[in-house]
Amino acid sequence: MDFKERILRSARARKSRVVLALDFSDPYDMRLSRAEKVLDLTKGEVAAVKINHHLLLPYGLRGLSGIIGTCKQEGLPLIADLKINDIESTNLNIADSLFAFGFDALIANPFVGREEGLGKVVQRVHSNGGGILFLVYMSHEGAKEGYALRLQGGEPFYRVFAQRAKEWGADGVIVSAKSADKITETRQIVGKECLIFSPGVGAQGGDKSSGIAAGADFILVGRSITESPDPLKAVRELKA
Repeated sequence: MDFKERILRSARARKSRVVLALDFSDPYDMRLSRAEKVLDLTKGEVAAVKINHHLLLPYGLRGLSGIIGTCKQEGLPLIADLKINDIESTNLNIADSLFAFGFDALIANPFVGREEGLGKVVQRVHSNGGGILFLVYMSHEGAKEGYALRLQGGEPFYRVFAQRAKEWGADGVIVSAKSADKITETRQIVGKECLIFSPGVGAQGGDKSSGIAAGADFILVGRSITESPDPLKAVRELKA
């Protein structure tokens, strides 16, 4: 069973399109315990879990064994949000490390290119039964300064990146929930070949309903859950 099948099965089982982003800015000696607590409270209500530098940098892959183990036990796909953006040999090393320690998917920046960039990474990830998601349009205000830039012929980068995701065999794409028009455009390009994950809901001002209505399959949510006094209630409100 490939990554897309696993995350869709998890979503159906939990009746959820929410991907929990375990992003914490607490003092380092508190982050891991808080992440484990939030995961334990919400694991039955989310479709998948995403981890980024907030936890990976201070704790490393070995330090996250508890969270990884919980996700495995619960059948929750685990996504590494490192936005890999380097030369092929480094990208391959990152992918191998992540999958060796139990991650199910990673996020990559297609700007780095296919040849000696991401081409063999896509193959390696799939050979391990994992998934790869391409950044198409990010959720911060400055995204327009990069992802909306236009090539000489007038085509914006985000449309090119969506096309690359389809052509190179990515399992999904990341498109901001604050940009419903770009979600719709991306869906028109990738069709059913790629899942669409939309960040920026809640703390960044994105709306869950408009993202899903525009064609997103999942919403990526961090602070609205992790900083809530009642994370379980917050997830259930997002699911409603």
